[in-house]
Amino acid sequence: MPSPSRREFLAAAGVAAGTALAGCGAVEGLSGERQLTYTLDADRIGTSLAPLALWEPPEDPRPWTADYAANVDAAVAGERPTTYGYPPIPDGEYVERDGTYYRLSVVTTGLERIERPVLRLQWVGTLDELEEPPGRVRYPALTRLDQRAVKIAYHAARHRQMGGSPPGNVAEVGGYVYRRGYEGPSSGLAPDPLHDHVEYNGTVLEVAVERREFAEPARTGVAIPVADSEAEFERALDGDMVDARLDPDSLSEAQRLMLYRDGYEETTPLSAGYRELLADLRLADKLDAAGEEPPPAENGLFLALGEEYYRYGLYVNPAD
Repeated sequence: MPSPSRREFLAAAGVAAGTALAGCGAVEGLSGERQLTYTLDADRIGTSLAPLALWEPPEDPRPWTADYAANVDAAVAGERPTTYGYPPIPDGEYVERDGTYYRLSVVTTGLERIERPVLRLQWVGTLDELEEPPGRVRYPALTRLDQRAVKIAYHAARHRQMGGSPPGNVAEVGGYVYRRGYEGPSSGLAPDPLHDHVEYNGTVLEVAVERREFAEPARTGVAIPVADSEAEFERALDGDMVDARLDPDSLSEAQRLMLYRDGYEETTPLSAGYRELLADLRLADKLDAAGEEPPPAENGLFLALGEEYYRYGLYVNPAD
């Protein structure tokens, strides 16, 4: 059934919800307990999940994914494209070919030792401290692939210079490992650098490229048929993507306001209707977050509300 309009429910429930929120904040403020604000974001998608799920090759593919389209076609044709150290196709995406819908999947099928070029940057100094900076190539003049490599290798060099280690997995073996797309004109740094120095983020760095051997997992792409019609595909997507299901008739007007309003929020203690809605959205584990640091967040979830779909998320933050 069609969903009532956002405006209808905002008008019907807005005053009552606002009054309830004001009372909630006052009570907890007097108790001296830590107050949290729960913000629910829900965006209407429509009656189909297919536009979100179907993968299309980008008009301007990145060098490190430029072979995706050819590998997808090969997988759909029953071949098994295999790459080493990186996925040959976009894992978990769907494609349609001649009326048949496929789910793309990547599996590990082996291990190979392969030599790769590694870009390592050595800190020379910032422009404001160097009296005579050496000749260098500036970041905007680099190819897209080299820009990515320099950005990652810079963080490794900066942390070597300043102390510590780069955050997360932004660098490997102290730099950037070129695994794909660097052949020909795509790179001026690998495998044989055309420049001795590069300038990035106001800093001059010396370029060094070394060859290293890596144990690379063999990644094989497969295309699994999931549906032979658009209707069957929608059912498959519904089963795969939907996190919560609600009947619009089971919601109170205030709860509909919570879903339809952009960035609906309440400050603890939460109203009973809000707690019930969040539990129905499978967010019950986020309801008692007073002791968590940082407070939790959840996003990228999907709701089936009658015949329509919504993307939703919950953000928990200390109250102002």
